[in-house]
Amino acid sequence: MIKGSDRVVAVLEKMGAERIYGVPGEEILDIMESLRKSKKIKFVPTRTEWGAALMAATEGRLTGRPGVSLATCGPGALNFPNGAEYAHLGGFPLVMIAGQKPINSSLHGHFQVSPLVSVMEGLTKYAVQIGSVQMIRPVFSEAFRIAQEEKQGPVSVVIPEDIAAEDGEEDAL
Repeated sequence: MIKGSDRVVAVLEKMGAERIYGVPGEEILDIMESLRKSKKIKFVPTRTEWGAALMAATEGRLTGRPGVSLATCGPGALNFPNGAEYAHLGGFPLVMIAGQKPINSSLHGHFQVSPLVSVMEGLTKYAVQIGSVQMIRPVFSEAFRIAQEEKQGPVSVVIPEDIAAEDGEEDAL
C-alpha cells in the first residue's frame, strides 16, 4: 500500500521536478510531509501562492520543464490565476497543485470549498480534480505532458485532502 501523497511525490520525482514553490496549509499537510521525506525535491516556501506560481512559471521558462507550485484550498489556490496567466501568455510550462477539502466526507461541510477547476479552466490548458488515489499517476502524467506540448503553458491539478491521505495499491511508476 502507498499513501496518496507519497504517490504524488513519487510521480513528481519521476517527472523530474526538483523544486516545488508554495505556501504550506492544512489541506496539503500530507503532501508536505511526503515532500519532507523526498531526497529529490526541495520545497521552496514563498510569501504568497501567486508568487509561488510566478516563480514556478519562471523556472519552466528557464528550463523548458514544468515548474511546480503548491497551494492549499480556497483563498490559497485562488491566488494561482495571476501566475497561470503569466505562464499562459508567455508559453511557460507550469503545473499548479492545489489542495481541496475532502470530497468523500467532510466535517466542515463546504467551508473553503471553491470551484477551482471551473476557475482555472479558462486560464490553463488543462484543469482537473483527482477523484481517487488510483488516478494520481495518470492525471499527473497527463498534466506534465500537456504543460510541455506546444504551445507550452499552465495546467492545474486539484487534489482533495482525503485522496492525499488515502492508501492505495502500489503500481509501477
